[in-house]
Formats: sequence, structure tokens, C-alpha cells
Amino acid sequence: MPVPAAFVRHAARRAGLLLRRGLDLDPAPFLVSGPEELRRRTIGEVGGGRGGARRLDLAGRPGIWRQNRHGGFAGTLLGARYLGSERLEDEVELSETLLAHGIPTPEVLLALAWRPTVFWEQHLVTAEVEDAVTVFAAGGEPAAAAAARELIEELFRIGLWAPDLHPGNLLWQSSARRVWLIDLAGCRLLGRPLTESEQAARRSRFLRYFRKHAGAVPPPWRGWA
Repeated sequence: MPVPAAFVRHAARRAGLLLRRGLDLDPAPFLVSGPEELRRRTIGEVGGGRGGARRLDLAGRPGIWRQNRHGGFAGTLLGARYLGSERLEDEVELSETLLAHGIPTPEVLLALAWRPTVFWEQHLVTAEVEDAVTVFAAGGEPAAAAAARELIEELFRIGLWAPDLHPGNLLWQSSARRVWLIDLAGCRLLGRPLTESEQAARRSRFLRYFRKHAGAVPPPWRGWA
């Protein structure tokens, strides 16, 4: 796969690294030590979700580190083990495409594929969105709900199929009155807008997350589906 223009590719026997241009980072420790170098740079944990996430210091720039894991039945069998780095590289490319479309999604700072055994691990570090909470946490705030609905409708329009789109994968940044899309693993652009039935299914699944984890849909979201 071609390397996005904003990145430089580095490779070693057990590692592949995409590093955003302009970051003052030596790739060698990542290629030699893999996720151990990410752990060395960890300064805290954030949020929850599948596998959780950690906050890192990348040469003075805060980043959020997440390891890709399979969902559903595949997750039970494979966990965080992959046959290669393709899904990780697809995520980087999609992130750059969405940014070019004007979609608020955190910049990818680095993507690390690491092979400790016959399988690969996939690690992604994105720029931190400061002073943000998930849309789930801000569920009762009308401004957050309005901004989230606007973003979701735009995602439908550009044809983004996001199998795990839910309130925990959107960030509300109240200072900027903006909602950010996070966790693009498994997402893809269909090349067409979502159909009405596809949109309805996505909305229903989104609201079901509130019912499952909060017991009810918050007032600002009622009637949206």
C-alpha cells in the first residue's frame, strides 16, 4: 500500500512503522523494542472500551495509544493477533482521507505493526483532543447531541461505513463546540452515501448503546432515529 504523503515508512525484521512527518522522534527504539517503547512513554490511562487507551508523551506532544483488537467472535479467538499490518495501514489512510474531507478526527502520529511471534500486533497513536469527553458522558447536553448528530449525518453523506459507531467513539470538545470521530478500525468509505435503511440501522445501533450502558436514551437524542 502506498504511504500517505504525511508519513515516512520505517521497517525492520519484526516491525513496521509509519511516522508522521515533522515529529522529532527517532524510529530506532520503536523498531527494536516495539510496544515496550510505547509503554516507556506512557504517562497515564484514559477512557475504557475494548483494550482501553493510554496517554503518551511523544517528544513533547501528547498522544493517545490504542492497540487494535478484533471484535465479536473473532475477538474471542484472536484477541489482538493479526496476520499482517493491512488493517492498521487502512486506518491510517482512511484517517488522512477523512481529514481531507474536513471531518474532525485526531491526526495519526504513528502506527506500529509488531510481530512478537507468528502473528502481528497493531498499535496506533493519535493526537490528543484536549478537554474532551465522550458523547456518551455528555449525553444529556443538548449542544453535544446537536453537534454529534450533525457529524453523523455528514458521515452518512460521504459514505462512511462505521461498524462500531457509538457514543463512546465520539468526543465532545465543549471549548470548540465540536465533536470528533475516534477509533476508525474496521471503517471504510463505500463510495456512495448510505441508503436510508443503512442510516436507520446506524442510528438505531447508536441509540441502543445509550439504552445498554445508561439504561435510557437521553432527552436530546429522543426521536432522532
